[in-house]
Amino acid sequence: MLVVFGMLVGCSTSDEQREYSVPAALCGVPVDPDLVSPFLPPGKTVSVRKKTPVPSRTRCQIDVDGKWALIASQEWWTEGSSISEVADAHPELESAEPTDGNALLHSGTGAVARVGSCANADLPEHVLYTAIQVYASERENASPMKKLITAYTNEVERSSACR
Repeated sequence: MLVVFGMLVGCSTSDEQREYSVPAALCGVPVDPDLVSPFLPPGKTVSVRKKTPVPSRTRCQIDVDGKWALIASQEWWTEGSSISEVADAHPELESAEPTDGNALLHSGTGAVARVGSCANADLPEHVLYTAIQVYASERENASPMKKLITAYTNEVERSSACR
């Protein structure tokens, strides 16, 4: 019986291997791979692609084995937009209550945060938000998500996006 159990465990473990390196940056924004890792599934290959669908939004899409796993974005919203409005625009973000003085909203599947001091001459009267959405199944975890969105937002605030 123990031999059968050992074989089953051995087989399931091999399916859970990650054969790729977790990215250390989300399209030029440095992040600790240990913060990104909980949200990426096992697989063989990873690709990171930057997209700018409109001038006010930049997305960084991480695919594992050709499937969406995670999207991190930087989005300029008109001043006065609430964090709840921004969160409503992200389908993978389950409902959650704003925290940190309405500057952060997170759940196990995503997060939105307002970038502290940031301005863009091309987008006056706009506020920068960061967002993360998890598309990989069974990768939900609220506590690590708060750490990831906080670290990502802090790095965005230090980046050229805020100057």
